[in-house]
Amino acid sequence: MAPLHVLVYQSQASRPLDASDLDILLLDARINNELANVTGVLLYGDHQFVQYLEGTRADVEQIYARITRASQHQRLEILEQGRLEARRFQRWHMGFSDAPQSVVQQLSQAQWQRDAPWLEDDAASSPGLMRLLAFWNEQAILSR
Repeated sequence: MAPLHVLVYQSQASRPLDASDLDILLLDARINNELANVTGVLLYGDHQFVQYLEGTRADVEQIYARITRASQHQRLEILEQGRLEARRFQRWHMGFSDAPQSVVQQLSQAQWQRDAPWLEDDAASSPGLMRLLAFWNEQAILSR
């Protein structure tokens, strides 16, 4: 089996995204990531994205190349990339700092919220995972 690779980036939304934009993005990402055997999480809040991708290097790079061409965001900055010992996500998640506005978003949010607390112990070993969780916590404070 090929070694696992992780890539974590952050970006800025190029325009405000409404519920239908986010649903399309969520469903598109789930389909493409599943076809490429890439798992991870995409967090969205305050017009920002932080995404954590994991899979083989070739598969992660294929997904990231597609992401760089997407018009929904700009100013992509890679926070971490490199070898990964084991997957942290067995499924693909998306979390929203604002209340989810559709059933698709609510289901994804519930899945993310159920799994997020288990990541705290792993965060110290991964700057990208640490940034992902920090972003989530910052957004939770802002949305109160």
